[in-house]
Amino acid sequence: MARGMSVPAAPRVAALVMAGGEARRMGGVDKPLLALGGGTCLGRILATLRPCCAALAISANGDPARYAAWGLPVLADRVAGVGPLAGVLRGLEWARDVGCDVLVTVPGDTPFIPPDMVARLLPAPAYAESAGQRHSLVASWPVGCHDMLAAQLAGLTPATRREATRVRTLADRLGARAAVFDLLPGGVDPFMNINTPAEHASAHALAARMDTPQ
Repeated sequence: MARGMSVPAAPRVAALVMAGGEARRMGGVDKPLLALGGGTCLGRILATLRPCCAALAISANGDPARYAAWGLPVLADRVAGVGPLAGVLRGLEWARDVGCDVLVTVPGDTPFIPPDMVARLLPAPAYAESAGQRHSLVASWPVGCHDMLAAQLAGLTPATRREATRVRTLADRLGARAAVFDLLPGGVDPFMNINTPAEHASAHALAARMDTPQ
């Protein structure tokens, strides 16, 4: 690099664990609080995110006390009836307020995210892809897209609601790129999520094997 040229500063990254969702197939439990290995699904996700993020928060409605053990901000939606994009919008506001440039979002029932996930989602915007499947909520968002998202969610009509409330719609409007990840050993998708008791049992056993010294 020529003398006198400055190196661009690395972006400050905030991460938001999306803990919403009704989990009907799991009996309505908070999936991030499910036991996994020697801890919880949420604990495992946060342990992976913490080394590479300047700030962490949890997106959840209802009583925030159930997440008090982690000592993190719990962000309730400010817009009702628009699905996970309400959490993304609130997260972008929070990330901006704590001085971050990028918000990374991760579902709270996705315990096996790879350690290099955040680095590979930069620069934002980007979303994860594995085994040919797009994971639109495992993504990085420039904090400056807040106003675009707010406009996307404003003035919804029956004709526009379905498309405007899709996470993929925002990613596509931003021109987000795909960050392609390999499967874990044994053919496990690093972005597998827990939707049923059987999937929880499989994930619990997998976590125990991964955490056992070989």
